Amino acid sequence: MKSSILVLVCLLSCVSVAQVDLVVLPASERSQVTIYNSADLTLVRDTRRLTLKRGVNTLQFGWSNTLIDPTSISIRPLAQAGAIDVQFLTYPARVRQVGQWQIDSEIEGAMPFEITYFISGLSWRAFYMGTMNADETAMSLKGYVNVSNHSGQDFVNTQTRVIVGETRLTEAIATLAQRQRPYGPEIAKDKSRSLKLGSGIVTVTNGNVPFLSDLPVTGGHYWGDGDVDFDMAGFVVKGIEKTGLSEYFLYTIEGTEDLTNQWSRRLPSFDVADIPVTSLYKYDEGRYGGNTVRFVSFVNDAEHELGETPMPEGAIKIYRNLNAAQNLSYVGQSNVKYIPVNEDVELNLGPARLVKVEPTLMDRKSENYVFNHKGNIDGWDDVETWRLKVTNTRDIPIDIEITRDFETDTWELVYTDTASSAQDSITYKKHDKNRGRFTLTVSPRSEKTFGYTVTKYRGRRGEVFIKQQNRTTNKH
Repeated sequence: MKSSILVLVCLLSCVSVAQVDLVVLPASERSQVTIYNSADLTLVRDTRRLTLKRGVNTLQFGWSNTLIDPTSISIRPLAQAGAIDVQFLTYPARVRQVGQWQIDSEIEGAMPFEITYFISGLSWRAFYMGTMNADETAMSLKGYVNVSNHSGQDFVNTQTRVIVGETRLTEAIATLAQRQRPYGPEIAKDKSRSLKLGSGIVTVTNGNVPFLSDLPVTGGHYWGDGDVDFDMAGFVVKGIEKTGLSEYFLYTIEGTEDLTNQWSRRLPSFDVADIPVTSLYKYDEGRYGGNTVRFVSFVNDAEHELGETPMPEGAIKIYRNLNAAQNLSYVGQSNVKYIPVNEDVELNLGPARLVKVEPTLMDRKSENYVFNHKGNIDGWDDVETWRLKVTNTRDIPIDIEITRDFETDTWELVYTDTASSAQDSITYKKHDKNRGRFTLTVSPRSEKTFGYTVTKYRGRRGEVFIKQQNRTTNKH
């Protein structure tokens, strides 16, 4: 049962709540929720068919035990708008969490209306499941949105939309929803207040609000009886400010679902097959210690079967198809940040147990000492020889990138490639001032060993090396 109750009362004149029979409205024909995670804000659009009589009708809306913001409640006819006048919304005295619309109708019968309001307590998070083929060159990717409802309100047969982007409100919806009175502080300092409606200013004295026809703008909300203490200064419509991301995207989840209070639902957002992917292992003691770490990468673009929209921040789990029977093995998981269109995606799946790198220091020596005019050592060369063994115990070949940090920006390296064929060759490049990088492919269930010698120039030997490098650069 829904926690908020919407009732329609057809009256020929205005009477108090206690004097009327309240009729429960028909069930919602359709609804839509748009969830702004960063502001704990959800916009609800609810379509219902209301039965009107000619003349004045009173529609009562209650939000007890929910996190609905009463200052945001609005209603409009979806048909015969010229014959239906939604005049005003009042909040009866001494009755909490209830508002009453006065509707003047020139026609009678069932008419569709849309009721909108803000509510707090709904949230969403994205997560993904990727399944790679056996040789790990392609992947199917499924996206999901998990929606949680702690708003106090059930939403039946509703379309769900989520916003990616940062939103900031001047007042929290949850705070507005739990005020004793919709507008102003709990206790007024003065019963005479100025109310801003659009471009006009209306003076409210002793709690008496002028008739709507006397106001400088149409529409609006106000309190009822004059014996209620209240403050109208907070009436100005709240603004929403977009910050953070340069792009602000709306995701609409296909179909409709029931979002029951205190429950969560997993909603599918997309399903894409045959996305080209690249698997790469990385070994870098400065970043990962002694572990070999596995990465899977793809691009959010049309060439990779994606690229229609950005991908929200979330968690992704990767599996691998082992055989024709579609048996799966778990590969790893990673958290992904917001991924714009045409952006590269690199997933860190954590340490790889089946690929191992073992560096061994084979020799170290110092040579080429130079002395200053006092006979003290002023420079020298440190020479180290290393052997690296890479072991692949997987049933498929792997590509691996090995980064070595030499802890100085004055160094030179020569390496020994012991591979026996071109397809097993090792490539090497200077990665940055302090580091070198080797890239190689290792066959299934095999190991590969290669070595290098690095010369590190210290003191004045380093100054000489830099001068030589600069001369070489200037020649080119």
